[in-house]
Amino acid sequence: MRLFFALWPDPVTRDSLAVTADRLRKVCGGRSPAADNLHLTLAFLGDVPAIRLPELENLAAALVREPFVLHLDRIGYWRQQRLVWAGSQSCPRELAVLVAALADGLRARGFRTERRSFKPHVTLLRDVRTAPAQAACKLAAWCPTRFVLACTQATNHGVEYRVLGTWPITGIAAAL
Repeated sequence: MRLFFALWPDPVTRDSLAVTADRLRKVCGGRSPAADNLHLTLAFLGDVPAIRLPELENLAAALVREPFVLHLDRIGYWRQQRLVWAGSQSCPRELAVLVAALADGLRARGFRTERRSFKPHVTLLRDVRTAPAQAACKLAAWCPTRFVLACTQATNHGVEYRVLGTWPITGIAAAL
C-alpha cells in the first residue's frame, strides 16, 4: 500500500484551492489534481505492507494535535518538478510540532521518512509549462480539523486517494 499522512481541507478551503488551480492552469499549463485529491502531505511513507496499518493508526492516535491556523498566502513553483503549489510563508508552531512528532514516531518504528525540511504546501498543478507570475497572494486562512492516513490508488481515471483513518486536531491525544 502506498501511504501518506496528510491534512485534508474542508470543503470551503478545497473549493478555494481548486478555483485557484484552475485559474493558474489557464496561465501556466499543466494539469491540476481532482479537487477531492487536494491535500497537504505531513509524511510520505511509500509502500507499506497492510499488516503494519495498526502501528500507524496507534501512532496517529497517540499524537497531541494542537489546533492552528495555516495562512495560505503564497504561490510557489518548483522548476525541477514542474510543480505549482499553494503554501504559507511561515509554518505554525503547532503544525511543525505535529510533523516532527509524526516523523520521530515513524522513524522509531522503522518506517522510512524524508529527511528534507518540511515546507507546508498543497500541490495545485503538475507538468507546468510556465512559472506563475505571482508569488504573494491571499488564498485562505485554513484551520485544519483533522489529519488522515491515506492510500494512493491508480484508477482508469487517474490517481485517487482513499482515506484509511482520520484523527481530529483537538489539542489532546486519544486515550490509549
